Amino acid sequence: MKERVVVFGDAIIAIILTIIVLELPIQYGSTGTVDIHSLFSAVGIYFISFCFVANLWFQTAYAFNRIEQVKNKNLVIYLLLLFFLSLVPSATRLLIEDTIQQTILIYGVLTLIVILIMRRLIVTLTEQAISDEKSRKRRVTELNRQDMVAIGFRIALLVFGHFYVRAALIIYLILPILAFLQNIVDREEDDLVASLDTEQQADYFQYRNKLWGNTMNRYSRLLRDSMKANSSENPDRWKQIMDEWGQQIQQEVEERQKNLSKLSGPEQHRVEMEISRLQQQQQKLAKQKEMTEKRMQLRNEKR
Repeated sequence: MKERVVVFGDAIIAIILTIIVLELPIQYGSTGTVDIHSLFSAVGIYFISFCFVANLWFQTAYAFNRIEQVKNKNLVIYLLLLFFLSLVPSATRLLIEDTIQQTILIYGVLTLIVILIMRRLIVTLTEQAISDEKSRKRRVTELNRQDMVAIGFRIALLVFGHFYVRAALIIYLILPILAFLQNIVDREEDDLVASLDTEQQADYFQYRNKLWGNTMNRYSRLLRDSMKANSSENPDRWKQIMDEWGQQIQQEVEERQKNLSKLSGPEQHRVEMEISRLQQQQQKLAKQKEMTEKRMQLRNEKR
């Protein structure tokens, strides 16, 4: 059933992209030559819609790939998504024919509705894909936070587009490209998290900001890693991440040990338990790093 749903959706999306490009208007000047300015403007607006639809396909395909079976609720949401997505060619044609406040508002409202439905679909598919309750709750909370920012920005863009039509068009072009890059980063991080056990996953998200430094460092580094060939199978990459993670844990241990002599009673016992847990985590990281190196070594020998 899942395969049929995905194939059906892929066919609809392919038809939508075909309709958009077939409806590109070609205007001619008084001398019979093609109006280059209007042609480039039409292609630019088509590119915005192409990036928007392609990004939606990428996100939904990745989300469906993580589940085994499509629930009825998700099927209904997906069909509703495809319905509104099928209106994008008409909105794109209106925007190309007359780029004014009204047409960009129509395009903006339609894409906002599509984004809302798509993000709800991805959240429900993510809930279905993650079996561990804590990991599922953490991931859904993170997705909801991202959705609030994205939806809020698009609503603000609707107001902005009422006053600055051309500038809003440029922003509409940038948004799907940024979303596509964000999806690549999320997928790269998912590969890393999937290689950890449940306890390590919880610790990773707890120390994530310390491990990467800040959000921009995490974003840029994961994006660079994703562009490398076979980055997910590179033992040196995982070894470096594990080493940095181990250093962060060691710093936490040293800080607690330094303050341990100043404490007493229940507080001292609590810190001792934290130190013990961190040391156990260090041992697990060391074993996992060793197992990763052995696994990659065996894979290289088979080649």
